[in-house]
Amino acid sequence: MTAPRLSALLGSLFLSPSIALAAGPAPIAGAPSVPTTTPPAVPTAAAPNAPNAPAVASPADPTSPVVEGAPPPPPPPPPPSPGKPRKGAPPKAAAASKPVAPAADAKKPDDSKKVEAAQRFDRGLELFDQGDNAGALAEFKRTYEILPNPVVLYNIGLVYAAMGRPVDAVDALDQSVNSGGLSAKQLERAKQTLNDQKARIGRLSVTTTPDGAHIEVDNVEVATTPLAQPVRISEGSHIIGAVAEGYAPARKEVVIAGNSDAAIHLDLVPTQGKQLANLTVRGTAGAEVRVDNEVLGKTPLETSITLVAGHHVVELRRPGYGSARREVDVGEGATGEIEVQLAVDPSALGTEGATLALDASEPSVDLTVDGEHKGVYRDPLRLPRGPHHLTVIAAGFLPVDRDVDLDPGQTNVVRVQLDPTPEKRAQIMSNARFHQTWGWIGVISGAVIAGGGAALVAVGSSNKSDATNQINSLNDKQANDVPPCDQASGYAAEMSLPKAQQQSYTCDTAFANAQNKYDSGKTLVTTGYIGIGVGGALLVTGVVLLLTGESTDKYDHPASHTLGKNRPPKFALVPGPGQFGQGFQLAF
Repeated sequence: MTAPRLSALLGSLFLSPSIALAAGPAPIAGAPSVPTTTPPAVPTAAAPNAPNAPAVASPADPTSPVVEGAPPPPPPPPPPSPGKPRKGAPPKAAAASKPVAPAADAKKPDDSKKVEAAQRFDRGLELFDQGDNAGALAEFKRTYEILPNPVVLYNIGLVYAAMGRPVDAVDALDQSVNSGGLSAKQLERAKQTLNDQKARIGRLSVTTTPDGAHIEVDNVEVATTPLAQPVRISEGSHIIGAVAEGYAPARKEVVIAGNSDAAIHLDLVPTQGKQLANLTVRGTAGAEVRVDNEVLGKTPLETSITLVAGHHVVELRRPGYGSARREVDVGEGATGEIEVQLAVDPSALGTEGATLALDASEPSVDLTVDGEHKGVYRDPLRLPRGPHHLTVIAAGFLPVDRDVDLDPGQTNVVRVQLDPTPEKRAQIMSNARFHQTWGWIGVISGAVIAGGGAALVAVGSSNKSDATNQINSLNDKQANDVPPCDQASGYAAEMSLPKAQQQSYTCDTAFANAQNKYDSGKTLVTTGYIGIGVGGALLVTGVVLLLTGESTDKYDHPASHTLGKNRPPKFALVPGPGQFGQGFQLAF
């Protein structure tokens, strides 16, 4: 169902003794009411559907069955204590480290930092409205680093919720709710979303034989057995693993429901003297990764895979693509790396494909999908369903990268707003100013000249009408022998007046004056129509210049310009929880 856009009624940002985010929500310093639970690891470049890293939370009422493991084997040699490193295994290569909150900075940021924060906040709104959740999250987190504020943290929580990362969303929203810095409307929305996201989190208890194993969720280490409390993980399917020195890693797939409890037991088998190794697997995004026919997750994997040193077979599978297998040998204590790119299977797109339609702000954009150049975009494309990486470029504009997740049940419209390069922007501004300046000159001068021409036409028409009436009157008098056009008046004037004054009293003089007035009016009318024509041409030219010129703020995208495209948040299932408010504004 649809829901309003991401928004909140924000007040002015102010500095508070908060800890800025490094890679995820951090607790507010000096606020004892804020939970001190350590937030989960947050990838620095997470895809919208990337699995979230679990964190520790308090258990709730158990509602789901316990997942039992196999009977334990004979007691193996005791593992090292949890605090000691695993000998023989190199450090895991991680895509993102756990966030380290910098010390709170009580010093007020300068104006340049405030400007950067405002720009990044608006950019985050714009990216979210375009569907780029990961980009919006990065901008909001950078804003929080510059100006730690519960309002920004509140919006970070909303983006996490839209990305389907409820554990991270709860951590961020919990802090913003307890901070006391939200308005009444923001607080209500935050609590609704917080409750909705809590309902999407399950609690998993993990036990191992032996104890002291490092527990991984989707290849991300989260705890060490024995656990002090259950691990929080988002509802759905996850790969739970246990790694310990001297033992082969044990892994199981677990499906957990929201707001429920589950348990799993993992038995680790001794490696008979073999050491562990790490293998980094990269490849087509969204592909299922199998090592020795065991499912270990989906690309992109957040960390390397811990396994027993030796020969292994790596296979990647994804609907719409042909599967691919690679064999690799990893030495003891070594870190191996393998990349597997899958090829699209055109025959499978009918059943495993989805339609991508691009809605770009500029015509004739060039499109690249997952590193494959598609050329100038003209028509919707048929691609394998699931995640893809798009790169959109146009001459004179900055390239736009976008991660999308294609739904096979609909036409996936991706809106892309391209921003011009500085040179292109300067050219656009110059052209816009030229059109605006000369457009208004044409409109104003054309209106003045046309108005003057209309006045001349009015005066000239009046003079012509008066002269015509005078001539008609003189003709009537002459025909009816009425003074001064009768014979007697003409004779009297001729006999009684000096010769120089006789013409002023004759009928001919009156006719001559009327004709002159008519001719003068006719000239004024002609001149007026010429003025109207010239003024009209100038006015039309000015209007055309104004209409054809680009706006000077065409490529400025404040939040008020970009909200309202009604892209429903992916996590909104029911009215209320999970939906966003309206009027997302931020003042510095």
